[in-house]
Amino acid sequence: MSVASKPSYAAAAKSSATAQAAPGQSLAGLRPEQMAFLGEYAGTAQDKPVFVQIVCWPTVPAAWGMLAQSYAGLRSQRGGMAALPSAKGTSWIHQVAPQLSHPLERDAAAAESTLATLIRRLPVRFAAARVEVDLAHAGASEGLRCRDLFSQSLGAYSAHLRNANQAACRVLIAAGQAPSAGDAKHQAYSEVLPHLDDAARVEGMALIRWPGNDVPLPLEMAQLAASAMGRHLQDPTMASPLYETVRGHLVPSSRFPSNGPAKRRR
Repeated sequence: MSVASKPSYAAAAKSSATAQAAPGQSLAGLRPEQMAFLGEYAGTAQDKPVFVQIVCWPTVPAAWGMLAQSYAGLRSQRGGMAALPSAKGTSWIHQVAPQLSHPLERDAAAAESTLATLIRRLPVRFAAARVEVDLAHAGASEGLRCRDLFSQSLGAYSAHLRNANQAACRVLIAAGQAPSAGDAKHQAYSEVLPHLDDAARVEGMALIRWPGNDVPLPLEMAQLAASAMGRHLQDPTMASPLYETVRGHLVPSSRFPSNGPAKRRR
């Protein structure tokens, strides 16, 4: 389904994700504000593997609709460019967020600042996690790494919910992966959730994999946010409007550093 023909992310979410959800995890009947999205990044920082995870959720019911409207406005404003056929983008922003960056393909210099402004105006929040793996432990299992990440991101999310006296989203939607990777992530999620300090706040939130590459805009935005944070860890001296915007939307309990990654606890 093309971006232009997609009627809304919510309708697509309810139809596509339902087909992949485990029994009892259907999106049918859920409202858009009950959907949170998971962004992930993997790279290297100072020659060490580093991983970033972002949980992104709306703070008002209309948030995801506002994202769709902002994107439609961007497409309309840049319509003359976006309507022309072009080669596949090669910038990191296009690789991570091909839909959001599509109207900006021919104005790459302004892409990051434009998308940063779009996200800054949205009523959303982020909870971030990062794991930096020492080379001596580079062979550690994916399950252990996933548990570390979920412990941080879900811990920050649930602590925010407690402090704000709010209810959790009903589902956390992640990008589709190979079956083995997806199974490890789901196993880690199910193991971490009951042991959080504020587990009661999030115990009913199901993790669901999005099938295929035609992802909804909020999931793409979450991926963009995670990549911006990960790139900052690679080079903290590099100016990044996207990083500053995402950091401004982080809940205080995330404790994501502004000057580099924390060491992984052992």
